[in-house]
This record gives sequence, structure tokens and C-alpha cells, in this order.
Amino acid sequence: MVKINLGQELDAFFVWLKKTSEKQWETIELNRTIYGFQIQKGTKWLKGLSDSDIAEYEQIMGFGFPEVYKLFLRQMNGTDKQTINIYGESGEPYRYGVGFYSYPRDLEAVKARIAVVLEAFRVILGAIEQQVIPHIMPIIEHRFLVMDRCEGNPVLSIYEDDSILYAASLPQLLVTEIFQGSDPKNLFADNRKIEQLVRLGKLPSNLKVKYWLE
Repeated sequence: MVKINLGQELDAFFVWLKKTSEKQWETIELNRTIYGFQIQKGTKWLKGLSDSDIAEYEQIMGFGFPEVYKLFLRQMNGTDKQTINIYGESGEPYRYGVGFYSYPRDLEAVKARIAVVLEAFRVILGAIEQQVIPHIMPIIEHRFLVMDRCEGNPVLSIYEDDSILYAASLPQLLVTEIFQGSDPKNLFADNRKIEQLVRLGKLPSNLKVKYWLE
């Protein structure tokens, strides 16, 4: 079994992810048969944030960020191109989305996405602290990283008042979203430590997240 030093390996993972994903996006083509938002060809990650930028972001949001999210933001800060939904070329007008959220560009969109979930779950802002409810942060569309008050930092897919466990970690979410359909044997050919860190397909069956997933 490959031994992992999480701090160092997470840093290495995000460096690998940035390079590998941008290489894939250079030649990616839209799937004309599906509904849902897709990454556009030529998409790149925006430059990562400084520690002072991250501290400012935390202050604005009103809660601290876990180390895994800080490491992510230091390497990349959202994507430069919008995502696109072509509705399977059904004749519906195309729609565009934010893609991976960027600070400060998408600050209001991030707040709005959280506000929609709070309203759907009938949570007022004050109750989050009073009831010690975990804070959540959208990463892309309606995939939310659990930021605190939970074992680990899993990712939930939250739509309206429905919540499911989507990924066991931020690295697992990113690989799942970006490299859908890729053969892990090729994706991690020379990166066994990264494969161990991501642990594709392995979701804890009994994970509970207070209020959001009980």
C-alpha cells in the first residue's frame, strides 16, 4: 500500500490536476447528446490566490476554510471560460454557467447558491451558529464541499431540498467531474500516490453530515 503524507500529497495532487485537466481541455469536444453543463474547449484554470486573498475570502464568508480547500485555492482559482448546456441539441437555447467558482469574480454567485440551499432547507443564517450546522461551499454548480463540523470534508450534491453524498473528498470530486469516463489505469499510470489519495468510487456508506445528510 502506498503511504501518503496528506499535506505534501495534496499539494502534489493539485499541481497534477491543473496540468492534466488543462491538457485534456485543449482538445475536449462537447458531447452533443447530453443535457447538463459541460466544460468548453480551451478552458484554463485562473491563477491561484495568495494567503492574504484566502484570509479575506474567509472573512467575507464568515467561516474558516479547511486546509484542503486552501491548498486548492492556492493552485487554482476557478476556470476562465463559462460552462455550457446545449440541451442535447434539442432546440432549446443554450445556457451558460459559471464553471468552477472564482474569487472575487463569482462571490455574489457563491453567496446566492448558498442562500438558495438555506432557503430550501429552511435555515436562517443565525441558526447555523446556534445549531452548529456545518458550513457549505459550492465548488461547481450544486456540488458543495462541507467546510467544517464533520468528519473529513465530503462533497454533497444539493438540489432544492434534496441532498446526497457525491464524493468523499474534494480531490475525488474534482477527478470525477473533470475526467468522467476516463480509465483510471491510464489517468493514474505513473501516479499511484494520487490514485490512493483520490480513491475513486469509494464512498462511505454510513457517513452523516449534521442537518444536510442525516
